[in-house]
Amino acid sequence: MENEPKATRRRGKVLENAILTAAWEQLQQHGYAGMTMDDIAKTAHTNKNAIYRRWPTKLDVTIATLQIHVSLKDFYLPDTGDLRDDVVAFLSESIPLINAIGVQNIKAIARDRVLTIQSVLDARAKQDPAKKGPSFQENIVVQYLKTILQRAFLRGELTTDPKDFDGVILNLPVLLILSRLITENTYDQQTIEFFVDKVLLPVFKAQ
Repeated sequence: MENEPKATRRRGKVLENAILTAAWEQLQQHGYAGMTMDDIAKTAHTNKNAIYRRWPTKLDVTIATLQIHVSLKDFYLPDTGDLRDDVVAFLSESIPLINAIGVQNIKAIARDRVLTIQSVLDARAKQDPAKKGPSFQENIVVQYLKTILQRAFLRGELTTDPKDFDGVILNLPVLLILSRLITENTYDQQTIEFFVDKVLLPVFKAQ
């Protein structure tokens, strides 16, 4: 029998890329709610332990694959010289991103994310009751929004320095978007302008 080439054992980045590609395929074919770690492992031709060593949960591996396959390179900081126009332009960038991921997937991911955050908060509260309460992470929306608000403050459009804004205020755009998606209502340019004119600008200027 002639010598046959042995299959190369994948390690490091090669294996990670195979897993993330498999996760993306499963997300596209079955959706977040329908995909499993078993399915990802089979598609990547590996075992679940290889996945769990890198990403403890389905949520973790999904977020990792989204960071690779859903491009954020088109996100930019608008600088029109007007707070309203900047916020509308910035939030409008989320429309193609949401379309790429899918509303149903976003709903399921958000649900798992909330449960994960709650578990962390509960564990933290048990260790130190003084730390009980909400914790807001600085996601990309908050990071960009703070810059937009700071520019508006320096132009005199806001009376309060955004550095003093509560985390709930800074996360308000994300909460509004999620509320729209969770209820499966239309999320489009008209929705964004409604949010900005009727909710966000009044809140920002009232601080």
